[in-house]
Amino acid sequence: MPFVVFDRLTGLEPNDALMALLARVSGREVPRRYRRQRGQLVDAMLDGHFQLGGKRIAIGAEPDLLWAVSSWLAELGCEIAAAVTTTASPLLARVAAEEVLIGDLEDLERMAGDCDLLITHSHGRQAAERLGIPLLRLGLPTFDRLGAAHQVTVGYRGARDLIFDIGNIFIANAHEPGPGTWRLSSETSDDASTAITAH
Repeated sequence: MPFVVFDRLTGLEPNDALMALLARVSGREVPRRYRRQRGQLVDAMLDGHFQLGGKRIAIGAEPDLLWAVSSWLAELGCEIAAAVTTTASPLLARVAAEEVLIGDLEDLERMAGDCDLLITHSHGRQAAERLGIPLLRLGLPTFDRLGAAHQVTVGYRGARDLIFDIGNIFIANAHEPGPGTWRLSSETSDDASTAITAH
């Protein structure tokens, strides 16, 4: 029997490919509800870009989840700064990270020191706390949040919701800039101090 293998269904392009395949096999147009879900995902990509673009992400997950989530986040403008998984897989060579380490949470914590977000299961909560960065619980086990068994990261809606979950974490942890947090070069800073003292 003919078959098609999709290496992931998290993101816009792989879901477009799935819908095109189903339309071709069935001889029917893509139903309106899926076209609507696609439009919602594209809107979420636009909105989420402002929160996700340029963020450094650390992910610890099984190879299939690591591949799906890291690929999607890289497409959204994130940098996969740390990637740790549990076992070898052909997918690991394609992960958009400088290195994919087969290791454990200790390795992930060591690699995630300058990251903006840690993505792993519930056992990563202590590492996130020590690093002072937010944690998105994803993968198994997730035992300290309600509804984890119903969390979906595939399809148009799952990809959209992943953008919202991560974007909202960044919004919740953002700090409003003020005079005390403005980054000035040492030269500008000295000039400003002199000007303030002179007045």
